[in-house]
Amino acid sequence: MSLEFFISTIVAVSVAVVGWVTGHKLNGNRDIRNKQRELRVRYLTDAYHTFMELGRNVDILKNYKDVEKAIYFLHLFGTPKLIELCNSFVEDLTTTNKSNQTEMVLEIRDLIRDELGLEQVDRQFKLLKITPKNEIRKNET
Repeated sequence: MSLEFFISTIVAVSVAVVGWVTGHKLNGNRDIRNKQRELRVRYLTDAYHTFMELGRNVDILKNYKDVEKAIYFLHLFGTPKLIELCNSFVEDLTTTNKSNQTEMVLEIRDLIRDELGLEQVDRQFKLLKITPKNEIRKNET
């Protein structure tokens, strides 16, 4: 074996090993970021759903545990602005027994869309609430 062949083999193997290690590290980091994004989106979506339900149903007592859990999720996965809105919501609710969660819901929606790489949309918010006829009759009696 010639020294030239030996050196070229060592260089080729070294480049392959460094490439494999670098690729493995980059893939691992990407997988971690993707899992973090997946968890964040899932819990923020749960919180979003809870506050949308709260907006439809005035009585918070029906889903108070879901609201409490949503607050925890926002403190864990939210941005500083979202946590500030969340704290404001809690403060208003505990001091006046009333609170408007619209700005917080819009912020959650924007954050989820950003995490998913979706285009941001207009901040106008139009919702639909349908009450079946049998529910209307039940509430009238």
